[in-house]
Amino acid sequence: MTEEYKLGKRSLVSLHRRRPLFFRIFNRIANGIFIFLYRIYLLPLFGIGNKMVLINTVGRKTGKKRTTPTLIFTFYTGKFTLYVARGKKAHWLQNILATEDQIIEIQKGFKKWKVKATLVEDPSEKSMHLKQYFEEFSEARTIFGYNKEKHGNVFDTEEYKRILNMIEFVQLVPIIEL
Repeated sequence: MTEEYKLGKRSLVSLHRRRPLFFRIFNRIANGIFIFLYRIYLLPLFGIGNKMVLINTVGRKTGKKRTTPTLIFTFYTGKFTLYVARGKKAHWLQNILATEDQIIEIQKGFKKWKVKATLVEDPSEKSMHLKQYFEEFSEARTIFGYNKEKHGNVFDTEEYKRILNMIEFVQLVPIIEL
């Protein structure tokens, strides 16, 4: 018998949405350490560059350079895809959308690219991305609190539709390698 799926309070998506103080402090410290280790090529050396990237944007209000580490996946489209747990509230996504042509720089492993970022707007395409994410990536257990053996097929539930409305996907198309 399968258990009803609910987005747990300890899942990363839930923490990103609620933004408790301890999580914000931990996130800021962890991101700073991660960015430093990534920039000196220590993390890419150990293979972390396969799943994580550094996104370099320009602040929409200040005009300062901003760097954000995030998970990256290649879905059925064959394009690099970022998922945004905070949805359109994420500042790095707002910075991307505020740029005129939505061209940003990313560092994936030892390589740097200029990429064109596009928000996935079509609900059916977003659903395909999320469904593939739930089925194929082990991170779904940590990020969404989903366990295929425990919860079974959740793709028709209200909770899945709620998650689909909460998060965003951004597709990146490489323009030039730097």
